[in-house]
Amino acid sequence: MNQEIHRSKQILPRPKAVLFDLFHTLVCVPPPTLAGEIPVSQILGVPAEEWQRLYYDEDAFGRCLGKVCDGVEAMRLVAHAIDPGIDEERIVAAAESRRRRFEAGLVKVESSMLVALNRLRAAGIRTAIVSDAGADDVESWSRSPLRTLVDATIFSYQMGYRKPDSRIYQRALDAVGVSAAEAIFVGDGGSDEHNGARALGLGTVLVTRLFSLWWPERIPARRAHADWEFEDVSAFVEALGLASENKADGFVTSDSR
Repeated sequence: MNQEIHRSKQILPRPKAVLFDLFHTLVCVPPPTLAGEIPVSQILGVPAEEWQRLYYDEDAFGRCLGKVCDGVEAMRLVAHAIDPGIDEERIVAAAESRRRRFEAGLVKVESSMLVALNRLRAAGIRTAIVSDAGADDVESWSRSPLRTLVDATIFSYQMGYRKPDSRIYQRALDAVGVSAAEAIFVGDGGSDEHNGARALGLGTVLVTRLFSLWWPERIPARRAHADWEFEDVSAFVEALGLASENKADGFVTSDSR
């Protein structure tokens, strides 16, 4: 696949700000097998699909809306919704295993991501993270090298609403002081995030590398909602051509390649 502009023949504009999704975009949470952990569903002794559905897909207890912020309690609620007989020891072990993997993802960020964010900062482009995240997802955020490289961080559990709700993008835009027309949203496409960003007037970029490690079959459906597609954040930043600047239509645009 061409790692430059894939979805659009338009010149990729240099924005005043970039809003980033966090997980599978800037951060890769290692799967249990690579992290030396037992899958949560196996620790609990429940069907993997049912746990995935309640904990993530449907967020049955409002974890990402801030309705439950304790990691063990979030695990307990989902576990007991499947099997009320699951004991506390297994629930705590499952929560701790998951916490260790998310800690690794947030703390051990790929150097290429850090370089890309530094390039944006050096070019005067403002950045924000817009993430559907529960409090248990970001317990280790204070230790993440990303924390000092972005200008604003918007986590859904703190807002009480999540993507694709326009308010979460607008909150980020307000935090970095730009309009939607002056910004681009970059993400892997989960939570219908590109549609939400587009509805507010942001340009949208799909990044595929981290998400494609486990669910490549889902990527084609996400392409329809993105204006541009790149392998990862580094390729997107490279395509901005930050060393070459031309004024056009309210943006500073990169030279076409």
